Amino acid sequence: MEKIGRSPETLSIVAMLMIVPLVYTTNIYDYTLVPKRLAFFACLALAAFGWLAQAIRSRSTISYGLPTQLLGTYAILVCLSLYKATNLSVGIVELIFQLALICLYLLAAQAKPRDVQIWMWTILGISAVVSTIGIQEYLGVAFADIPSNGRPSATFGFRNFAAMYLVASLPVCFYQFWLGKGTVSTAVSAVSGVLTTLFLLYTRTRGAWLGAAAGLIGGVVLVVAEKSSREAMFALLRSPGTFRSAAACVSLLLILAAGSLSPGFRDTGLQRFDDKKSDLTTTVTSALSSSGDRGRLLMWRRTIPLIWDNLFTGVGPGHWEFVYPNYDQGAMVRADSSPKRPHNDYIWIAAEHGIIALGVFLAFLASVILAGFRRAGKNPDERHHVVVAVSVIVGVSVHAFFSFPKEQPQVVSVFFLMAGIATRSARGRSGSAIPAAALALLISTVGSVAAWRQMTFDTHYLSALIAEDRGDWHAMNAAAARGLGRGEFRPHLRVISGRAHEKLGDLDSAEAAYKRSLVIAPYSWHAHNGLGIISKRRGSYEEAMVFYERALELSPRAHSVRVNLGSLYRAMGNESRAEAQFRRVLGADSTDEGANNNLANVMKARGETDSAEVYYRKALESDPDFPQANQNLGDIMMGAKKYRQAIQHYQAAMKTYPDRVSLNWGLASALEASGRLEDAEIGYLRAIEIDPNFPRSYFSLATMLYGLHRWDETIEYFETFKGIWKGDPKFIDFANSRIRTSKGWLKRMDKK
Repeated sequence: MEKIGRSPETLSIVAMLMIVPLVYTTNIYDYTLVPKRLAFFACLALAAFGWLAQAIRSRSTISYGLPTQLLGTYAILVCLSLYKATNLSVGIVELIFQLALICLYLLAAQAKPRDVQIWMWTILGISAVVSTIGIQEYLGVAFADIPSNGRPSATFGFRNFAAMYLVASLPVCFYQFWLGKGTVSTAVSAVSGVLTTLFLLYTRTRGAWLGAAAGLIGGVVLVVAEKSSREAMFALLRSPGTFRSAAACVSLLLILAAGSLSPGFRDTGLQRFDDKKSDLTTTVTSALSSSGDRGRLLMWRRTIPLIWDNLFTGVGPGHWEFVYPNYDQGAMVRADSSPKRPHNDYIWIAAEHGIIALGVFLAFLASVILAGFRRAGKNPDERHHVVVAVSVIVGVSVHAFFSFPKEQPQVVSVFFLMAGIATRSARGRSGSAIPAAALALLISTVGSVAAWRQMTFDTHYLSALIAEDRGDWHAMNAAAARGLGRGEFRPHLRVISGRAHEKLGDLDSAEAAYKRSLVIAPYSWHAHNGLGIISKRRGSYEEAMVFYERALELSPRAHSVRVNLGSLYRAMGNESRAEAQFRRVLGADSTDEGANNNLANVMKARGETDSAEVYYRKALESDPDFPQANQNLGDIMMGAKKYRQAIQHYQAAMKTYPDRVSLNWGLASALEASGRLEDAEIGYLRAIEIDPNFPRSYFSLATMLYGLHRWDETIEYFETFKGIWKGDPKFIDFANSRIRTSKGWLKRMDKK
């Protein structure tokens, strides 16, 4: 590489180290991971372009030592595992990301000490920036508007993601402080180290604490193990210098004083601090409690059979989350969430790429650390770079036992950058750098395009979810179609598309969407549940039963499926089994609005209207806008002649379903019964406009108009009713009677 300031490779990596940790966006579903990956690919593409230009100009070579050979073997195994992928959109994106990281390693392995030094300074600076944001967020001073699912998270979206980054940056602060030269270096690294340490403590992430400690210890072991490094360290300890000593004391006092401060923010994230993480002491001791693993051990045990069934091939890049539900047995898959990774990178690698790939990756880690040990004593000027690199690798590798840094670009990019620094100039066969640089440019460019498509996909995915929440099925369907036009990065969008088609009455399209979802994510309980709904609506009750039972096998705690199963039993005439399903749901969650509403339906059908009313009101306690319960309670209030309450409940239901004909008819009936005849007429006419083939609207309107002596309109609406009514003939007889009477009145009026 060329001198700093004129090397596009160096400056592009600087941009990567600056932008990736800080970038996030709003109005997309995954507002941190996807934009960070896009920034990573874009910066790597610029670096690869500079590398290629430099390689062509100077005909430089690249050394393919043992670590590089092992990483190349790992890349081949990852590529081979792609053939097991059922979702190519996800599989290819994850494959490209891993290949891009390998390209970053190759680029870093060619770096000069001056390049490495500027990268270290960049990490110091950005670590201080994000830590300052995170600390102020934790103390409730500022940055409360930054989106987060679990504060304090700074610009990472979740506190655990922030902690991962801090594990990778803390060794840079620590060893730059002890092994760097100059007052400025000491001061800057001390400030950054204090901020980084405090933010790491505030995240309450135990695995990250262990990883950071292991990384720092690993660096010390490296220094002590090598003779010249050990002598230099001892000399530094004997005479650290007045400023360094003072800075160390002040830093330690600040950490001790501020580390135990209580959070000052209002915790409203999806993943909140609980009693086990109320302070530093309880956070540490909670690791020894029976539930301290947060379900990780059980999830790991459930993944072992998955690995065994795909021992050498894995299930494909990014596919653990699609296959794992088949092995979960109710451990972690819930109605509102399903794990996307096993919280252990090594288990994750074995599951997705096979046991051989895991062995090769572990061998790569070992070779990198050994290469770092060999290099530590060769050049005193580079010693602290190697110590930092090994410390980062050890720290992130230890944290990977409890988390998933390999997914997060702000962490894993630093990891592979440090791996390249540790193995720089490792002995091995040399070859032209042009093919490697060209491949890096190709991979990073393709990755940039894929990440951009994923960002636009996520925009439409979020829009579809929002439309679903407000019951706007047309907007939901349109957003799903636009998202699927960008790819299938989240198979659940197929489920959303199916649900939109189902609500719009297009059962064929709904079925096709659900079945496509099962092709790319074979163990989606949502898709099985959707197919059960379609089968029930078509009258295929036995087929619906199979789909519902399979959905419950995949997610035993999916209460909505059990409610649907109970409704299916009702449709089959088995009220007792239906009631048993609803009561089973309520035994686990007494507030479940669907179970309360459906149990009330059972009681209403038995004539137990008082008990039915109790359960309808329980459903509305959980969700005051729950349309089914409001409509059903409106019907009960009509039967009890409490017309004002009936009107209120019908109107509440119509907030969600303004175009539901039965609701408009029910509201009009309640308005008529309460004497508001003009409003009732408007309501009946609205129901006729919504569904001209709904006979009750004509019958009720004609009956009301008969009482108002509007004979012509009475005859018109009763005649229309007769043409579409397929039920009890006594209503036809009633209509004919009123028609004859109306015609008689018209004749009398003509005679007058």
